[in-house]
Amino acid sequence: MTRLRVLLVEDSEDDAELVLAALVEGGFDPALTRVETREEMHEALSSGGWDVVISDYNLPRFDALSALSTLRQIDEDLPFIIVSGCMGEEIAVSLMKEGASDFVMKDRLARLAPAIERELKDAGIRREHRKSRDALLASEKLLKGITSSLGEGVIVLDESGRLVFMNPEAERLLGWTHEELRHRDVHGVIHSLNQDGLLHQQPDYWSPDLLMQGGMRRTEEDVFWCKDGSLIPVSVVASAMVEKGRAVAAVIAFQDITDRKQAEWELIDSSRRLRELTAYFEKAREEERTRIARELHDELGQMLMGIKLDAKWLESNLPPDIPAVPGKLASMFRLIDETVDAMRRVAADLRPVMLDDLGLVAAVEWLTEEFGRRTGIAVSCGFDVCEPGCCIEDEGYLLDSALSTAAFRIVQECLTNVARHAEAKKVEVRFRCEDDRLLLSVADDGKGMPDMQAMRRNSFGMLGMQERARGMGGSVEFHSRPGEGVRVEVVLPIRPGGQP
Repeated sequence: MTRLRVLLVEDSEDDAELVLAALVEGGFDPALTRVETREEMHEALSSGGWDVVISDYNLPRFDALSALSTLRQIDEDLPFIIVSGCMGEEIAVSLMKEGASDFVMKDRLARLAPAIERELKDAGIRREHRKSRDALLASEKLLKGITSSLGEGVIVLDESGRLVFMNPEAERLLGWTHEELRHRDVHGVIHSLNQDGLLHQQPDYWSPDLLMQGGMRRTEEDVFWCKDGSLIPVSVVASAMVEKGRAVAAVIAFQDITDRKQAEWELIDSSRRLRELTAYFEKAREEERTRIARELHDELGQMLMGIKLDAKWLESNLPPDIPAVPGKLASMFRLIDETVDAMRRVAADLRPVMLDDLGLVAAVEWLTEEFGRRTGIAVSCGFDVCEPGCCIEDEGYLLDSALSTAAFRIVQECLTNVARHAEAKKVEVRFRCEDDRLLLSVADDGKGMPDMQAMRRNSFGMLGMQERARGMGGSVEFHSRPGEGVRVEVVLPIRPGGQP
């Protein structure tokens, strides 16, 4: 038998016995408590644990409607069944509208047990629904709390692209409220136009169907249009909500990247100005080197030659019978020659005169010959003519001074690094023209570099080469493996006719 705790609102003990008998006959094991007043009923309900409330319609100090009101103040789902000997149909319907579960006539108590069984099932269903509803409300409250605290906008779209949910941050960023966009096509409102004000030609990447095909989509740069007509740059992450293998919604999370874009623009502008300043300093330094080199070569060189001619005159006019004179004159001639050689070497290091007078090819050939003679490292220098009229072959198509200087200094720095660090036996330098670009490579067979990334960050020579190339609109790449040497590849754009 099914255990049943019954709260009976009844003033007649005889009627209570009839109800008890009907419940036992219906297959229940009832534990029945009888009350007659509102106070007694309220006290009994407060103790809890009841399965059903059965109430007579008319009592001397209480009635069914008052009992129902008392019950619903405490428990919304507990079944409430009216048992009465004289109650019209209209009254019964009225009580049912107020929330009574069922009514049974006292002369038909055989219906009581089946009615209770049905109402117990319905009450269980109502309780489960209430639990589910409360859990859903709690989840929604939690979700709203989480999304409200996020520093990014979140919108949820149904499978047709219409708004289902929008968090406060999205409202703040876009200027639209949830109610204003609710059930509207969000793409048409905030994403139908690109940054130029033109219509997007492709469907939105956040379409649930597209998300189903490609999974989560991420873009670091997009724009959304706000309610006031302004646009904001955003980064967006979109993913599909899937039920039973079908996309039913799309979740769009986005961040305003205005500050980041502004910082990027400022960084780009700062880098541009820094490169312009570096290029200016490099140009000024090269001009100063050229001036000093020419002064050393022309003025100091002429002075030294004048001193040497004067020494020759002295040699011819001094008396030959003075023993110390020939030795002193020989020492003077040797010192003058060594000074001239040192002056020429310093001038060439500052700025090879042939770089301006004869061009890049002659200057690099001189540089590699001097490097080989000074270090004992075998150097091969090749100039590949790619087509007739190549800038390397045709002196009528000269490289401009800035490009020649950049290429020469890069080769010079490469050879300096080889001499200092590579422990190489041979070096190969090659030039080639291709598609209005000068391609330069310098490769050695030395020990290589174990940590290329660290060298790129910490070597001012490598950084200097990269900055020189970038200043010309070109690039420098370094390739190395331990024990396999280093290869430097340079690309510099050529401007025809030596135009700056």
